[in-house]
Amino acid sequence: MIKYLVPILLFGICAANVDMAPLHFMGNDYLYVSWIDDSGDARVARYEETTPVAEATFHDHTAASVAICLDDTDTPNVMLIASLDTFCTDTLYSLNYIPLDVQDQVSFESFYTEYSQYGLIRHHHSLYNGLIAGFQYTCLSSGTDFYWFMQDYSINSGQIDLGSLLYEETPYPLEDASEPFLNRMVGPVTCQGGRAIFATDKIIGGGWGYPAFTMLMTLSHNPPIDPVYLLCDTLTSTPDTLPCDPCVMAMGSCTDRGLLLWADEWGAVNFSAYNCSEPAPLSTEAYSWSSPANNNSCAMSCNPVDQGLLLVWHNSGEIRCRHFLNTWNDFDHIIRTGTGAVSEANIAVCSVEDGYWITWLEEGSDGYPELEFVPRDSITSIDPSVFSPLEYNLRVFPNPFSETLNILAEGYEGSASLRIYDLADHLLHRSLSSGSNTFSWNSADRPSGTYIVTISSDDFTSSKRVVLID
Repeated sequence: MIKYLVPILLFGICAANVDMAPLHFMGNDYLYVSWIDDSGDARVARYEETTPVAEATFHDHTAASVAICLDDTDTPNVMLIASLDTFCTDTLYSLNYIPLDVQDQVSFESFYTEYSQYGLIRHHHSLYNGLIAGFQYTCLSSGTDFYWFMQDYSINSGQIDLGSLLYEETPYPLEDASEPFLNRMVGPVTCQGGRAIFATDKIIGGGWGYPAFTMLMTLSHNPPIDPVYLLCDTLTSTPDTLPCDPCVMAMGSCTDRGLLLWADEWGAVNFSAYNCSEPAPLSTEAYSWSSPANNNSCAMSCNPVDQGLLLVWHNSGEIRCRHFLNTWNDFDHIIRTGTGAVSEANIAVCSVEDGYWITWLEEGSDGYPELEFVPRDSITSIDPSVFSPLEYNLRVFPNPFSETLNILAEGYEGSASLRIYDLADHLLHRSLSSGSNTFSWNSADRPSGTYIVTISSDDFTSSKRVVLID
């Protein structure tokens, strides 16, 4: 059984090498693509259409992720988080969105950190501004240390301000290979005003008479519920009884849900839907097509104001995509043929108003990632001239307020749920409506401070911060 441990540990060392974030600002459209080149350098480039016009390079890294964050003057900043390939600190950079000059940087320190994997929310979010999900582990002679975390941040006058640790699994040592080993992650994503979620598979290595097995998990900062949710029952397998381990494949989101693509212990692909306010799955169904399979590199778009999302993948020299809008399209779309091999996490997709940008990096390439645009009307029945997000708007007034807060879900008629949280993640108030979109909260017994208001229903989730004053 010991020979089975080696591929588990090696397979765990996979990184998010290609990432992409769009920006529409002052009438201009930009794309920002990050990747790890064949020299091991983290690079980020600003594209206009398919042409890179600015670039920044950071040497000797194993993974990178890119996002957009608005500062205190609503000016966009390009955020890049990069993992070093040495026992050093990893770094979050704030870059000027035009020349990509470094404005500020902060480090994530961990003793003897050997490997880190991070994901950033790509779009501005009303609750977080910016958000990082991360995983770090270290292999030592005495065992292995690892931990997960989720942390928000903001940009003020070009400087990075780290916020609260929204989720943290305290580091602890693994004494032998029969203990848990966290493998990889996808996300984070959010839909509308929902909270951010990300997913991982958790491999427990076999040995000393113990079988190996894998659990699929989603994790979220979603108080006051325990943040760990199993997507399926614990699946126990040994290499000679089942064909493969369960694994996460891709995660995306749109206006009304998050979507996770994953494969079970037989290699069958499934997808689980979430509303991102209570990230236990709304539904789990079988994915009805043979591609992508669990061994194909794939990615999903994650834009909380897009009505649908796009799944893209590489298989047998082709880049293909399939659109999701409440249900999957019954056809896939060939984007490019004759491509070289594309390894796991070397493909990304983002949505813009009239379609989707797709980028991928072929194995052995010493140049820039490939870019391709797919018009929305070529993969779905949505006419781009009538495309618009759902017009549900959460209004809270007055804000700041002194005693009674009024809450209105504009544009929505139907049953909804109201929840009020404090910043210590305690649920303070919950109420339900039937056919009404108006709520109020009397806070006479609460201290001054910041609170989070969340309205959710089957159709939407939206959250806002409010300030209570004496």
